Amino acid sequence: MIETYLLEQFAAFAKCGTLLKASEELHISQPTLSRSMKKLEDALGVSIFHRENSKLTLNETGIIAAEYARKALDANQDMIDHVIAFDRGLHTISVGACSPFPINALMPTLQEYLSGKTISTELRDDAHLIAGLKNHGYHLAILHACPADSALYCQRYLDEQLYISVMADHPLAGEEDVTFSDLQGLRILMPESVGFWMHICEKHFSPSNLLVQSNADALGELIDASSLPFFNSDRMIELGYTPPGRVFVPICDADASATYWLCCLKSVQKQYRSLFNAVRGAAITARSARSK
Repeated sequence: MIETYLLEQFAAFAKCGTLLKASEELHISQPTLSRSMKKLEDALGVSIFHRENSKLTLNETGIIAAEYARKALDANQDMIDHVIAFDRGLHTISVGACSPFPINALMPTLQEYLSGKTISTELRDDAHLIAGLKNHGYHLAILHACPADSALYCQRYLDEQLYISVMADHPLAGEEDVTFSDLQGLRILMPESVGFWMHICEKHFSPSNLLVQSNADALGELIDASSLPFFNSDRMIELGYTPPGRVFVPICDADASATYWLCCLKSVQKQYRSLFNAVRGAAITARSARSK
């Protein structure tokens, strides 16, 4: 069995071409590296170097040996990465979402039904989330469109409607609803981390009309101190996010509303059955309450 450190030092020598450069990269002395190369050669039982005037170079066998050394080191690292990822997966649930509200709303249920697990979350687009589910980068994902993919199990979660918030004396304040076209020319405040909603807004407005804020506290201060409109949603309004002096008007365009879907791989669906059942029950109760 060849020790890993010998393969690492050999690979460094093959890459650098000289003992001096390789020893500098490895932060070891040149005599130490030279002894390691001799030890490796002895372990293989064949000559892998040309030795001329104290200069060491790879012979034909050494070139092949270097190629296999790199493959062995890559395989070793691959094993380490997969073992660590597997162990982390035993204790961590990775959840990807297309928008911040549904993941925040789901968090209490996740903590209840996946107790003892660390829950990590990330905002990405639907395509990335689907790919992440299929390559096991995510255990669960919240999408805003139900994918036609037989490898995935998807359950309807909840809906969200985009609103515009304007001052009570604004010309649009008396409208029952508005369209994106009605909002053209307005400068509108919005947070940066809104997931797919950013793409929706960028489709309908020029960059100069969207006053995107990366800091949530700064955004809140601007909303309180100015009369600028800002985007809100029915879900946020239900949670009580209704700054005083504001009127909240729904945007009625088709892409101003979203239906969210909670998804996982069909192959692991049974692991999350109780979670999906809880989500289904909560969604039915919520829809019933909203319809009254």
